[in-house]
Amino acid sequence: MPLFTTNAIVTRSLNYGESDKIITFFTKDFGKLKGIAKGARRSRKRFQNALGLFSHLRLVFFDKEGLGLVRAEGCDILHSFPKIKEDLKKIVCGNYYLELVNEMAGEREANQEAFEVLLSCLSNLEEANLQEEQLRIFEIRMLSLFGYRPNMKRCNLCKRDWEDLKEIPAVFFSLERGALICEPCSKMRNNLIPLSLGTARLIEKISQTELCKVERLRFTPQALSESRELLPKFISYQLGKELKSLKAIKDIEWRFRFEARAEHPAGINPNFETSANFQNTNDPNK
Repeated sequence: MPLFTTNAIVTRSLNYGESDKIITFFTKDFGKLKGIAKGARRSRKRFQNALGLFSHLRLVFFDKEGLGLVRAEGCDILHSFPKIKEDLKKIVCGNYYLELVNEMAGEREANQEAFEVLLSCLSNLEEANLQEEQLRIFEIRMLSLFGYRPNMKRCNLCKRDWEDLKEIPAVFFSLERGALICEPCSKMRNNLIPLSLGTARLIEKISQTELCKVERLRFTPQALSESRELLPKFISYQLGKELKSLKAIKDIEWRFRFEARAEHPAGINPNFETSANFQNTNDPNK
């Protein structure tokens, strides 16, 4: 069997039999791979306790004709993200990252940019206070990278662009079409979510901006509220189900906002930073 080496992130880990593990890896060179690690629960030498969730590692594996499970032969830990594992809020957020990638990624479909985004977002999650904006940015980038990018540039039906839509009383996002729908075109349409042009433009910018520059873009309170309402619903619609980790995300987001109001009337929580003090950089008139 051919032997391969690649960088990988552990996105799922299950015990199998008495001593084995079934692992799902999201790899830089091969996309999502499912593999078996023989004796992983007994052998400390070969796997060095490296097969836990979030682990970024250098993976060595055997693959027979590109079919079925690969066989993990060994790995070296590059980073295990211990600070994520020590913080419940970060664990919940990190699990959402992993599940979203697991559900969107196709088997053995390489997507190096998606790998880099996942690694970057895990690194940011470990090193900084948790911000809700990080969740929204991750959702937008993954939708774009895995082929679900919403069309935010014009009405999907009449083709009015942003300049023309400024004259329209209201704009909506259609879950079915994955695109903007203006108010005149919205009659008799289902699954529509109200959306401002400012939020639509911000989502579009995040979709296409270089990763190193994307954090320069800022959410206004309105953009954060609207994207919170839209993005999880659009993801669930596209996948045909709600992610298991999404309920935990919703619960923890509600708790963060409640704590921010109760403890910090100005709207800033040192453990979960909101956008109340961000400038309106996604105003459609700017």
